Amino acid sequence: MQLNLNNIRSSKFVDLSEPEILDIVIEALKIAKYEFTNNHHLNVSFVSPAEMQLLNKTYRNSNKPTNVLSFEIPQNFPIGENKTLIGEIALCEEVILKESKKYKKIFENRLKHMIIHGLLHLIGYDHQDAEETSKMERLEKEIMNKLSAGDPY
Repeated sequence: MQLNLNNIRSSKFVDLSEPEILDIVIEALKIAKYEFTNNHHLNVSFVSPAEMQLLNKTYRNSNKPTNVLSFEIPQNFPIGENKTLIGEIALCEEVILKESKKYKKIFENRLKHMIIHGLLHLIGYDHQDAEETSKMERLEKEIMNKLSAGDPY
């Protein structure tokens, strides 16, 4: 599994390294029983509130910044010889920081939760109805517990 991080160097709050983020992604994929290889790629971008608001308005018709957005790529989308892009996750650290305070969560754990949440969307999980929500939340809790990152809810 390969990870491409964008804008993490300009981050004010993110204290996770690229290997730590990759470990979170790999653990989440294993627990979700998603088959991946070293040829799978994931893009993770840290964006400003203004950038997130523009993405949210453009793709979800909601004119406000949000914590995380996932951009799915058609299954098995080739990006080069024997390489597959899973998708892209956009994270807004400033929104996540506000939420961590609001929900009384450690910022790093809230960030891990949003990485996991975005990743689960990319591999087919959703929360459009009660059954889907319950399934996704159970998986998020299991992954967060395995990472010793606390209850996400």
